[in-house]
Amino acid sequence: MSTDIDILYRPGFHFTPAKNWMNDPNGLVFHKGEYHLFYQHNPFGTKWGHMSWGHAVSTDLLNWQHLDIAISEDADGAIFSGSAVSVGDEIVAIYTRHTKTNQSQCIARSKDNGRTFTKFENNPVLDLDMADFRDPKVFTYKDHWIMAVVKPHEHVCAFYKSTDLITWEFLSEFGPAAAIGGVWECPDLFPLTYNGEEFWVLLISLNPGAINNGTGTQYFVGDFDGVTFTSKYSTEEPRWLDFGRDNYAGSTFNNAPQGRRIFIGWMAHWQDPDVHPATSWTNAMTIPRELGLTKIEEEVVLTQQAICQPTYELIIDATKKHRSGLTGFVELGYDPSTQKIFVDNYTADVKPVNKRIHLKVLVDQSSVELYTNDGVSWITIAVFPQPGVTRKLTNFG
Repeated sequence: MSTDIDILYRPGFHFTPAKNWMNDPNGLVFHKGEYHLFYQHNPFGTKWGHMSWGHAVSTDLLNWQHLDIAISEDADGAIFSGSAVSVGDEIVAIYTRHTKTNQSQCIARSKDNGRTFTKFENNPVLDLDMADFRDPKVFTYKDHWIMAVVKPHEHVCAFYKSTDLITWEFLSEFGPAAAIGGVWECPDLFPLTYNGEEFWVLLISLNPGAINNGTGTQYFVGDFDGVTFTSKYSTEEPRWLDFGRDNYAGSTFNNAPQGRRIFIGWMAHWQDPDVHPATSWTNAMTIPRELGLTKIEEEVVLTQQAICQPTYELIIDATKKHRSGLTGFVELGYDPSTQKIFVDNYTADVKPVNKRIHLKVLVDQSSVELYTNDGVSWITIAVFPQPGVTRKLTNFG
């Protein structure tokens, strides 16, 4: 039953669980006409615990149907993050089984479009006898499967090969590289094309050690030859997917139609997980974003475009300072002295074009996403203002 505070903060167009706690998106896959969003979920309360996979499906990535728990914690351990692939009529989930002393990779199969799963009787399929070894992202490469999985404290992403999703052969490792101030989590590796040339993008989430020493996701642009990922550019400094505090553990959908690469992230952070008000549900996902590439100076960089229309669209004079009228919610705008857009104390570089900057804003009941028209710079913030605070952007100037 909804309460006043539920109604006040429940997003209008961002995904939230029907009830209880949610964190990382898992098992993102398009199968038999549906986008499947599995996610880290506590079926028993609004705080983290009893990790299982929640489940929802959509045909448009905006309107979601909540389904029953897909894969439940049991006596063998908790169900941590992972991925899913479409194999004929089946969905196969590949996830980390977590105990106090061990993390290993397991699989479960669904023959009814993700509504129920059967765990493989000979799990785990990959076990290095490590306490921290998690978050497998599996995808098709030529005639076999590739798994990207992290050793969090070593700041390493390891790659494995399989022809049957059961027997895995070690290929190579990438890292440490760029940001290593926290643990590495939730890898994703996928190809994108720019001007007819194929590049591979590796996402690595980091906690803490990202923006303002918070949670965040860095990315590397390079090449993958089926064995080894090689960064095309220097890995001394990180390249951030998002410059806000609330976009973590994101991943992309396998098997999306028309070859689209659609990303969604957890719109929260671990530095203050109790910041969320005491609603019947806890946390939301970012807006789904289609990923692409562009070139800035001599470097190919990642772009993101929201799959929905912005709440607000602004073309501003880049010679002047601009601040929003979202009083009591957030302060957002542009500072010409630094050539940065900002949401509160989070900033991102912007290059004016003909002394103009084209900005887009997504404002929901408990979040703001500010981004540039080219999709290069994003700032995502979850925010829970006092009752009576407006969500309308006014007096931008």
